[in-house]
Amino acid sequence: MSRTQALHKLLIVIGLLLVLLVTLQSPAAPLQHKMQVELLPGLKMIKAQDTLTFPQGTPRKLSFLLHKDLQISVTSVDDYLTLLHPATDGDLYVEYGLVLSGKDDKVSFNYFGVIYDPIVNNISEGLISPEGAALFGSTYWYPFFLDMQKSFDVSVKTPIEWTSLVQGQIASTQTDAKFRTSRFVEIYPQEEIYLVAGPFHSYGMDMGKGKKVQVLLRKDEPTLAENFLSLIPDYIQHYSDTIAPYPYPSFTVVENFWETGYGMPSFTLLGPSVIRLPFILNSSLPHEILHNWWGNSVYVDYDQGNWSEGLTTYMADHWQQEKIERDRAYRLNTLINYNDFVQAHPERDFPLRQFKGRHNSSSQAVGYGKSMMFFHMLNFFFGKDLFKKSLQTFYADNLFQKASFRDIQKSFEKVTQTNLNSFFSQWLDREGAPQLALGEVKVLRWHDGAYSTTYSLEQTQTNPPYDLHVPIVWTLESGEEARQLAPLSGTSQLFSLVTHSRPVKIAVDPDYHLFRILYAEERPATLSSILGAPTVHFYLDEKNSDAQKFAHVWSSAIEGQSSVTAVSSQLPTLPHDGSVVFVGDNAAFAQFMTTQLQGQKFELHSDKMIVGEEEFLFSESSTVLVTRHHERPSQSIMWVRWAANMDAEEWASRLTHYSSFGILVFKGRPAVLKSTWPVLRSPLQKDL
Repeated sequence: MSRTQALHKLLIVIGLLLVLLVTLQSPAAPLQHKMQVELLPGLKMIKAQDTLTFPQGTPRKLSFLLHKDLQISVTSVDDYLTLLHPATDGDLYVEYGLVLSGKDDKVSFNYFGVIYDPIVNNISEGLISPEGAALFGSTYWYPFFLDMQKSFDVSVKTPIEWTSLVQGQIASTQTDAKFRTSRFVEIYPQEEIYLVAGPFHSYGMDMGKGKKVQVLLRKDEPTLAENFLSLIPDYIQHYSDTIAPYPYPSFTVVENFWETGYGMPSFTLLGPSVIRLPFILNSSLPHEILHNWWGNSVYVDYDQGNWSEGLTTYMADHWQQEKIERDRAYRLNTLINYNDFVQAHPERDFPLRQFKGRHNSSSQAVGYGKSMMFFHMLNFFFGKDLFKKSLQTFYADNLFQKASFRDIQKSFEKVTQTNLNSFFSQWLDREGAPQLALGEVKVLRWHDGAYSTTYSLEQTQTNPPYDLHVPIVWTLESGEEARQLAPLSGTSQLFSLVTHSRPVKIAVDPDYHLFRILYAEERPATLSSILGAPTVHFYLDEKNSDAQKFAHVWSSAIEGQSSVTAVSSQLPTLPHDGSVVFVGDNAAFAQFMTTQLQGQKFELHSDKMIVGEEEFLFSESSTVLVTRHHERPSQSIMWVRWAANMDAEEWASRLTHYSSFGILVFKGRPAVLKSTWPVLRSPLQKDL
């Protein structure tokens, strides 16, 4: 036997083993599509032939959805097709009934037509155009049978200058004078079939072990491509080591022709501005790569809650902050967003198990933020090794199947040998969060020189107490730190600590390991406290014509109510409710902010301000300062002003993306300073 023959037989055996693996791990065999697709961009059309093979035991009467503008016919003998429900207003699809009359489990279709859902506010359900094609499951560009997973063999014919991409293994590419035809094969069960195509410049590299990385750009930009290619292999290797081997043969970064930030199996579709943002490389990129494990190979049972976004946020976004030792600040900001967008508006809250997808800031604060903290608490309590092993078990047990929070609980209980009913129920099935209080602290010295310290912890929220393990950090006179986990399950409990050095300070959860309600005094003032306030009072410099435009943009961005008051030289009495925003250059605004920022490293002069050791001239910089009212810590005060070369209306829109900061300085378009004022006091810390 030659080496070629031996290799060929080995590949056949490997293929059979992979099919067997999928069959054993899947509750049912997938529906198989064998498709020949042609895209006609100038006509915005698709032509396709599709032969479907159903799993054994499939009912002979079925229904499926298809794009409303596609004409379809059955080409297999004795099979029948009936229009069940035409498209109603707003529907992108029609529903067909199918009767399988043949002896086998196959049916063949021909279909063609225009697919063009116009892009409105950077949203489209899918389209074919001269600029490119992007077709999703929600496009219904192929016969879509609900609740049936798919495997496929898809050949895509495009103009010669186009490149197409479907998730899965690229099996071949053929070209002639006018056309390019690429064939894609996927044996693993998929939830949807995605197809993107366009006039791309292609860049790639081999990662080894049969894996490839690609970047498809709409312009020839090798430096941009290299930025992605240099990082992707390390991200994939990290998650392969943490969870399981990467489940797809390639990963591709694709530039879309409108602004998107989508993650599909084996590729991500990023808009032309998004793909060029420098922070994408360390934020969205690892996030979308990780979705190939969470969401795109272990699928989400949305009826039981979307766990994928929180887990991906924790293992990607939080991990990136942990690498640069900013994970504490990241968790604090997560709690701030929940407090601003949810806690301040109880009617917006909902149990985490009900989260399906993000549609505003409050749903993001629960579905991404609270969920991220849920996984962090599991990691913090059990430790990284058991956390990692539990997720590996969860992945292996649910590969290419729909999974829920219950499956995650099952895996953690299996690995940790711990009953987690109470933990999962309190964080997933309840609204709200605990609020902690530090009671009396007493320090006694024994005859042998040791110190015995007693203290009380309380839960002050109105709903029943949570079962918590509260991190306590002690600072000792020797300079050492002592750490405790206080098991607090009631409304109030006493605890103690014995040390050889005298305790000089106690801090309750100073690193924000618990998901909890923050005190106003322990959190820095940020833009989110303005954006999430139930009422925002705008005070405008009446001499500044752009101030009204700025206030109008922000009034549209906030989720609460707003009021507007014109100011000349005298500042009126401020309301006690809601947040306050001063808009424009005005001496009254500057004087008030100076009094509110006493104690911070801040100086304000007629032509400049000094923050810490940095000096910023007003003539060349635009600034945002957010602080808390000295007498009313729950009220946020913001002053925003801009240089003459800044478009205030456009800047106002951009500022809403800087919600985690309380100090911002821009020189032109770039932000040269992004920070918050240090917290000077906290009810959860005491000097002894």
